Amino acid sequence: MASRVRLWIAYFMLAGIAGLTGVIAAIWMPPERAAAVAAVVAAITALPVTRASARIDTAAQQRELISASLYAVTATGRLPRVRDLNDPIALGVHAAEPIVRDGAADRVAPFIQRDREADVHAAVTSGGFVLIVGESTAGKTRLAYEALRALRPNHAFAYPTPSGLSALLPAVQKEKRCVVWLDDLERYLTAQGLTAALLARLLGGSAHNVLVIATMRAHEHHQFISPPTDVPPDERAQRERTARELLQCARTIRIDRRWSAAERERAAEHAADPRLSRAVDDDRFGIAETLACGPTMLETWRNAWTPGGHPRAAAVLSAAVDCRRLGMHAPVSSAILTNLHARYLEDHGGDRLRPEPLDKALSWLCTPVHGATGSLVISSADGYQAFDYLLDVPDLQPVPEGMPLDLASLLDPTHAYDVALAAGRLDRWEEAHQIHHAVAVERERLLGADHPDTLASRFEVAFTLSRTGRAADALREYTHVVQARERVLGFDAPETLSARQETAYVLGQLGRHDEAHQAYASVLAARERTMGPDHPDTLRCRHNLAFNLSRLGRLEDSYQMACEVAAARTRVLGQDHPHTLVTRYEVAYALGQLGRWDEALQTYREVAEARAQALGPDHPDTLAARYEVGISLGRLGRSAEAVTLYHALIDDRTRVLGTADPETLRARHGRGVNLGRLGRWEESLAESREICTLRERVLGPDHPDTLASLREVAVGLAWLGRLADALTEYRRVADARERVLGPDHPDALASRNDEAHCLERLGREQEAVQLYQRVAALRQRASGEG
Repeated sequence: MASRVRLWIAYFMLAGIAGLTGVIAAIWMPPERAAAVAAVVAAITALPVTRASARIDTAAQQRELISASLYAVTATGRLPRVRDLNDPIALGVHAAEPIVRDGAADRVAPFIQRDREADVHAAVTSGGFVLIVGESTAGKTRLAYEALRALRPNHAFAYPTPSGLSALLPAVQKEKRCVVWLDDLERYLTAQGLTAALLARLLGGSAHNVLVIATMRAHEHHQFISPPTDVPPDERAQRERTARELLQCARTIRIDRRWSAAERERAAEHAADPRLSRAVDDDRFGIAETLACGPTMLETWRNAWTPGGHPRAAAVLSAAVDCRRLGMHAPVSSAILTNLHARYLEDHGGDRLRPEPLDKALSWLCTPVHGATGSLVISSADGYQAFDYLLDVPDLQPVPEGMPLDLASLLDPTHAYDVALAAGRLDRWEEAHQIHHAVAVERERLLGADHPDTLASRFEVAFTLSRTGRAADALREYTHVVQARERVLGFDAPETLSARQETAYVLGQLGRHDEAHQAYASVLAARERTMGPDHPDTLRCRHNLAFNLSRLGRLEDSYQMACEVAAARTRVLGQDHPHTLVTRYEVAYALGQLGRWDEALQTYREVAEARAQALGPDHPDTLAARYEVGISLGRLGRSAEAVTLYHALIDDRTRVLGTADPETLRARHGRGVNLGRLGRWEESLAESREICTLRERVLGPDHPDTLASLREVAVGLAWLGRLADALTEYRRVADARERVLGPDHPDALASRNDEAHCLERLGREQEAVQLYQRVAALRQRASGEG
């Protein structure tokens, strides 16, 4: 403000000097000389005046740019102070049912102290990046708002739009004390959104007291923070990894939607407020959930499907909900909802439901529900957005088949790219692949083959190919990206190194572990040279190299390197950081490979306990470590304990993920294996058959997990003496693995060995010997010794 005042003062002084000089000259000098003097003075002052004017114009333009990037500014276009924020609803707090107080409608219920308030206050006081995670209507935004009002009243307050973060940076950097408010952080994690690097620039360093405070729905946080569990945990799509790295920079505080007994007692002290009184009386839901009329809205949506009710509105709302689930966190247009809702209406009965006209459906959706301030759909100048509570419904149906493709086809490449990433997070990898491919083609047409955005899309195409079992196709795509990035960016550019590292991973998928080792070693050398030995990307590469060493049979080397990486990550990140725990998990795996199962069991248990504390007991990484505890128990001959563990794990995975989730089925597979080890082969065979059927339906007949279950069926049949039936299943497994992986892949060779062993037990010695010889020849060829 002071600098702008000085600019205006300078501008008027210079202009005044020029004008005053002209007046004096006109009074005391002849006209000709007066004109000459005035011209000289005007010339002398013209440049400073022009510069001052230009700086004023630039400052005005910058203020306009900043204002356009914010949700909240003062009347003069400046950042407001926290103490001036008197409307929490404008900042994202859900409105409660209005009651009249002093002649005015009060839409905000009294604030109730939460159990995690002290933790939030400590984090806000410390500054940096604070993230409050919980389900919709858990009270995240209200808790953050009240903490700011209590602890940072004099700080400038910046509430940027998702596309306005970069434009906001100069305004934040000018403030010595500033709060950056990112309600619903998932909106800021798009392709052009917040990164760890931009966060560092916002925080500014020691010269500035900046707090970035964000809220995020638990489901969204879980999807971003958790890598897939069927590949090395450090491998992830580039954009997903970028978001994950950002979230791991945060001091994260979780709050529950269901309030504790102590919280409900504190709410009961405000019984004079009828809204709180009703919320306390209904213990089925959380207090904030009831205040926001969430359960009422959900019931209204369900009832709307009634024939002759509001079925078209229900279909439009279903489409709007799924748009948000597919990464569209900004409002979507009526044209998109019109296009998409028809499939939902048809699935529920179509014309038999006697649907209302579209304009009436939209009007009904945007009308407050049963006297509440909120509506099922929020309307704005930019379009329509579903009420976020509806995204956290426990029994929400899966996004319909083909919906991601339909939505992406209606969007520009940037938003379609985000939809593809969301489809991947939902494990819809084939649809994600098709969208990424279409975006890559369109970006190449618009931007050129070597544009960074085109190559980013080609990178994601390769990633989705690797996730759908097409490793050879993924390798070709990654190779193209590597060559293009080397040509455009250089051999050691971070983007190039990322693509080269993914190439190494896919080589490992193809069983080409020697080549994978060479690729990892080359990338590691480049990362150590350009980033240093302790950079997170360097340590990630060393972690993956350790993983690959075990695939080469260099078990002691793998163990030693994993220990070194675990020690480095402990030193750099802390012993309970997710990356550290990932490597300690790898240490446990290496110990198991070395036959040191007692040590492996102890390490897996330590990792499981640490993950339960750091990530929560239901986090996929926690459950994955518990699964490996069961594996270790089985290897130690403690199968009864393993079965007991798997029973509990199956219950937890079913509750969190559902009965048909691949990880639930993996736990059931572990239980079946250990039932066999206990001699309970009839139970084991029945379990294996059921799991095989479910995996074939969910994952496909040639998926590695499906084939693992089919092999377990064969094992059970063999142990029960049904060798002819077992041979049929062993051959099915071997044929499928040979078809998918190639005849000399280690898994294909192991399956042929199973087949030969079964032939031997059937007394078909000559066939068994021929098959053993074929396997030996293929192994010799694969090792390069033939």
